[in-house]
Amino acid sequence: EEGVRVEKPPTPFNTTEFLRAASSIGITTSVAMRLAEGLYVNGFISYPRTDNTVYPSTMNAKEIISLFLKSEFSEHAKTLLKTKLVPTKGKKETTDHPPIHPSSLVPRDQLKEDEWKIYELVVRRFFATFAGETVWKTLKVLIDINGENFKANGARLVDAGWRGYYPYNKPEDRILPVLEKGQKLHVSKIELLDKETQPPSRYGQGRLIKLMEDLGLGTKSTRHEIIGKLYSRAYVHGNPLQPTKIAMSLIDSLEKYASTITEPDMTKKLEEDMDNIAEGRTSEDSVVEESRTMLEAVFKDLSANKDQISQMLKEGVHEDKILGKCPLCNSDIIVRRSRKGGRFVGCTGYPDCTFLLPLPKTGQIIVTDKECEVHKLYHIKIINKGRRPWELGCPQCNFEQWQKTQQKKQT
Repeated sequence: EEGVRVEKPPTPFNTTEFLRAASSIGITTSVAMRLAEGLYVNGFISYPRTDNTVYPSTMNAKEIISLFLKSEFSEHAKTLLKTKLVPTKGKKETTDHPPIHPSSLVPRDQLKEDEWKIYELVVRRFFATFAGETVWKTLKVLIDINGENFKANGARLVDAGWRGYYPYNKPEDRILPVLEKGQKLHVSKIELLDKETQPPSRYGQGRLIKLMEDLGLGTKSTRHEIIGKLYSRAYVHGNPLQPTKIAMSLIDSLEKYASTITEPDMTKKLEEDMDNIAEGRTSEDSVVEESRTMLEAVFKDLSANKDQISQMLKEGVHEDKILGKCPLCNSDIIVRRSRKGGRFVGCTGYPDCTFLLPLPKTGQIIVTDKECEVHKLYHIKIINKGRRPWELGCPQCNFEQWQKTQQKKQT
């Protein structure tokens, strides 16, 4: 069965969609927002904090696209300028700020690598909103093998349309041979695959930003900051985000003793109340009074169960520090601190067991769930603000490698 699949062009960038797109090309939401704000301050793109997904009628699209006639986007600009410039529209239209779009031309060599990636992303998205549909020719095949039906789906790109301007996450052609109905085929190979159902995938930053928007958590200006705080406070690590033991203990304790603050409804209600105050639909006093009553009830629950919550958090903190079993006495070995504040890997059997391994002096220590095949210790990741995470790996392997390096230097 032959068919045609059409992909409509994307809508203009609001903050949420911009951060999702940036995350998909490997730039974290907090870094993407910082870079976008820098580009805005320098006059290269429009204001990056916006809910708007509809370009204002006052915007001169032809003038903006013409800026790129003498740039590496020149062919795209020339092609677009030959068409009637009709942009796509999203569902939300506001009057405060337009969707994110380029506002001036800047050569690649005037920007750092990540700055250019963000600028190029904004330019390409802007172009794509004025481009035509992407068209695929599809083919569905049903093959009968001894009464068992097998399906195969193919797709071939016919017209790149907007994907020619915006090549991110582009699906590949799946070409099937030319077949006729009733044609007999030769089975050249049969494979029997043993597969199991997989758990849902973890949330990446881009996907989490969208979910927060859907649930009414945070605002366009704060969602990336909230995610940043989860990292800085060691509640999560990696991307997709992976919770630490202390994060799980925190949620478990709050769900048990103060479930109200673990649900999105409370935060969503407060955000809606703030909007209503700003738009004059409700009074500040009534919102403050309602919030005070709600928070007093939550505080009462927390206060009444503070000892149980404290114990659960202590257990979570301890679990976050465990790396495995001591090779000398089989007690737990954990991340410890000396009296002078230094960090090291030490045995919980101290002082009877003095096994220890050194750790870097600075950076946030994250114990991951990846285990060393040789020493059966969990790998360590070091996070320093403003730098990429350092995968230190197994602390014992790392120390043994350091010892070998020192021995070579001495010889």
